[in-house]
Amino acid sequence: MCTGTTTHADIRVSVQDRNARDLAAGHLAAAVLVDGDAVLVPNPRPELLDPAADLEILIFPADPTAHLPVERIDGWKWSPFQLTGAKEPLATVGRLRHHSRYSAQIGPVDPRELAAATEEHGGDLWAALNQLAAVPPGIADISHELLTEISRVEREQRRPRRSEHQFDSYDQLVGGFCIFFCFCNDHRTK
Repeated sequence: MCTGTTTHADIRVSVQDRNARDLAAGHLAAAVLVDGDAVLVPNPRPELLDPAADLEILIFPADPTAHLPVERIDGWKWSPFQLTGAKEPLATVGRLRHHSRYSAQIGPVDPRELAAATEEHGGDLWAALNQLAAVPPGIADISHELLTEISRVEREQRRPRRSEHQFDSYDQLVGGFCIFFCFCNDHRTK
């Protein structure tokens, strides 16, 4: 999604266990939004690789007061990447059921430099990405407190907004809501 229609913001991405009691308990790993419909999870924990895991991706502003949307998006495909003979994968890529509203949060990097930095850090992909400044500083720092606050923000965002309108006549009342709906247009032929 390399278009200008996405929201550019300082965001965090949490891979969540959908069955957990809350967002803080459900946090399994930090991830990086690498495209509108894909996340990269460096150094994934075994829970992420379990085919029976019920996972979702939580994408949210790093600053809970930023008045930006909290997104929950299902992952439909997980692809681990590992060296032959290695016990654990270096990364897994999760494909999202639909695009995020947010822009990718990874900068361009030379693949050879990334490979060298990953090897230099003993297979720690987070360390390599940070060394190359490919990701924003602190992107993997997702605290219990932040997730608790994001839970509150998400509940507020789901709450329907209400506004009341009062009019002195039916003519004004109908005119008040007809400006929003096409069914109020005169469809008769003249």
